[in-house]
Amino acid sequence: MSLFAQQTAQPIGAKQEMPPSDTEISHIGNAEVKSLVNTGFYPSRQPEVYWHDSDWKIDLINRASDEKPYEISIRSSSGSVSVVKLPQEYEQVNSIYRAPGDKAIIVEEDHTSSGAFAIVDLKQGRLIDNVGVAFSIISPDRRFILYQNWYPAEAEYYENTYHLYDTSRTPRQNVCGYRDNDPKHEYLDDGMRGFQVFPQKAGQPLCSGPEDDDDDNMGTNFTWAPDSSKIVFADVKSGVMSLILVTMPAGASDLPKTSIYALVGAENVCAGATDAAGQPYCDYHDIQSLGWGGDAVTATFNHRFGTPLDLKITIPVSKFVPVGK
Repeated sequence: MSLFAQQTAQPIGAKQEMPPSDTEISHIGNAEVKSLVNTGFYPSRQPEVYWHDSDWKIDLINRASDEKPYEISIRSSSGSVSVVKLPQEYEQVNSIYRAPGDKAIIVEEDHTSSGAFAIVDLKQGRLIDNVGVAFSIISPDRRFILYQNWYPAEAEYYENTYHLYDTSRTPRQNVCGYRDNDPKHEYLDDGMRGFQVFPQKAGQPLCSGPEDDDDDNMGTNFTWAPDSSKIVFADVKSGVMSLILVTMPAGASDLPKTSIYALVGAENVCAGATDAAGQPYCDYHDIQSLGWGGDAVTATFNHRFGTPLDLKITIPVSKFVPVGK
């Protein structure tokens, strides 16, 4: 439940007390990381956010006013210091992560319930990329960012699309396809950023053209493999739930690969699922957990409403069916 829903209603005109912006400190390898936890959007209460390890200390510099952009301070173990300005539109900075290759990922959100991530070159002390997103999920090794694209490129109707960004590649190398009016790939607009891993047209190569836009896709329960080689999530389309598996590219010229396992027959978890009013409805409420057990996906399903269901299954990666070529 959001903080807005948790707050007690007050009479019109009563002073509204802003809840504090909560942070948590975690340890990743030898790094100490301070990040904003999901407590809501309160840019006026921007807290301290940082990444500190033995090589780099990366700190958010709080802006003096809304008219000034956020900046980050970068200090290396060798003693060098630099300051990088973040885009002016950044309203609340949630976290800073160090990515491979002496880069940093800055995660932001804004008043439109969306946000962005920035890629910073730590050695050169400069911003090298900025991508608008609806939300993002960073891999454990912090090389990959799976995100919901806020600007569907070629769909006839609005649809949720999921893209993969590889921090080891340049901004231009993270462009998938191009618009009809951009045959030379000259523009880096958000609609074409990242590799669209889902939905993807069956039997066609990645980046081959307009996405499948015949249904709305609502991915949920995104779960990375511990070694960052794969991510799995669930999607419901036309009343059928499927598990979507995205395998990460290994080499610099490789592309991600998407596979699907449809939950049908005895595993049809949408059969008998309803909403509170008794109408047929299947969504993330029916998933209790998604996880990894070696080279297999483990999943547990229960019906919140409707026909009782308690299903636990283990699906080897080999049973997922590739989507593209």
